[in-house]
Amino acid sequence: MDTISFVTQNEIKIREIKEIFSDISNKRFFKFTVVEILSSDIEEIIKEKAASAYKFAQVPVIVEHGGLYIDYLRKYPGPLSKPMWDILEDNICKLIPENETRNAKAFSSVCYCDGRKRIFCTEYTEGIITEDKGRGDNGFQWDHIFIPNDQNGQYKTYAEMEQTEKLNYSQAAKAYRALRKKIGF
Repeated sequence: MDTISFVTQNEIKIREIKEIFSDISNKRFFKFTVVEILSSDIEEIIKEKAASAYKFAQVPVIVEHGGLYIDYLRKYPGPLSKPMWDILEDNICKLIPENETRNAKAFSSVCYCDGRKRIFCTEYTEGIITEDKGRGDNGFQWDHIFIPNDQNGQYKTYAEMEQTEKLNYSQAAKAYRALRKKIGF
């Protein structure tokens, strides 16, 4: 594979991808809007998103789609996290009453599409939702309210972490690494 092409308009995702794929010199980023179907199934969304991106780019592409699955909200908003965040922002934290579980899983699904086949990987990171408002200046969307587990006694949101630290926990980084193994690049 001479060049790996990604489709995203998100500059933070682009920086993360550049770090995850730092050993590959030929990376290309298409910054166009990809049609996303409305579904509660992240894998259905990512496969259609990849096919749509390929149709537009006409070269093999990789796309990503994430979701925040909050236990108290019966796994909502799931893959519909972006529109919910755009409306509520860190007010999402207030949807969980005091003394209720704040457990959540951050999911990421990535998909490679070459026009003939779609290969995808989905990974997740367990964590909790902050109690009152978002914290941190890094990241985007719900990075400010999600605290990944297993931080050796620390309780930082993704947005409080520097990028390299975040990528140690990131569901997107896990999914991209799994995809690399599946595809062999």
